[in-house]
Amino acid sequence: MSDRNFDDCLAVSTPYGALPEKGVFMPFRFTLTTGFSPRPRGQLASISALLAAVSLTACDGPTSSDVAALPSSPLSPTAPGAPSSVARNHTTDVMLYNGSGAWQTEVTSLQSIFKAHGLSYTLVNESDLNSMTLEELTQFGLLLFPGGAGGTMGSVTSSATHARLREAVQIRGVSYLGFCAGSFVAAAPAPASGKDVSYGFGVIDAPVMDYYSLENTTDFAMTMETFADGTKRDLVWYGGPVTPNVAGGVIAKYPDGTPAITQMRSGNGFVIVSGPHPAAPQNVRDSFGVTDSDGLDLDIAFNLIDSALHARPMAAF
Repeated sequence: MSDRNFDDCLAVSTPYGALPEKGVFMPFRFTLTTGFSPRPRGQLASISALLAAVSLTACDGPTSSDVAALPSSPLSPTAPGAPSSVARNHTTDVMLYNGSGAWQTEVTSLQSIFKAHGLSYTLVNESDLNSMTLEELTQFGLLLFPGGAGGTMGSVTSSATHARLREAVQIRGVSYLGFCAGSFVAAAPAPASGKDVSYGFGVIDAPVMDYYSLENTTDFAMTMETFADGTKRDLVWYGGPVTPNVAGGVIAKYPDGTPAITQMRSGNGFVIVSGPHPAAPQNVRDSFGVTDSDGLDLDIAFNLIDSALHARPMAAF
């Protein structure tokens, strides 16, 4: 048996031996282990299936230096039922980030969901986002950041962009939805006046999220989430976080009872952050050789999109 430590943004497109050794993220890390035996708790990806996958990227969180640079701040988002004081009128339903750090497989799947439900959307990369004014951001009903590499998303967007994203959500009432990396990058303690945090957009003023740790550590699994309405669904987990434990805002929980999907108010904005990937298409499961016990979860992905877009809370714990 051999172990290697990688950051949670693992682009699998080369033989295992060719993957570069990277610095261990502390306090967040996982160990990629060859020769492990799957435990009964969830279906874990085998290393051979992992190496067979192409262009798949797990989500990542902050580095140790990012964490050290963050000021200490309590969790401030409020229960999702709190009304917004801002009337919202948007011209385009969704702004979908597809720039550096975005998991293109999920971006493609999300576009299919938009088209199937008649939602208008605009794709933006980091250059587009960095040049957008606050007024341009407020023309969208929802800002959606997919899975991928959160560290990259944060680093290729400017401090001024982060500030505009925060203002668009917290002051102007634009909604935000993040999947995996898009969730990681959403949270940061509120910056001091005139300063900016080194990781994330900070559209929610909250501590950096922890990774969800599977019992038999891996970077990919099917996990059975429990929803507040009593249903259970087998969802794709690909290195995502434990989401904030907001009272009355936890939409779904991981098998260990920690929050997997959370909705909340952040100032005037409505925010949903999801650790799992309900928008993941079938080829992701096929690439890792796992079986989804209840089929695709695109309906859950749309429900989250629809809830966030209309600032309409879902059933929650």
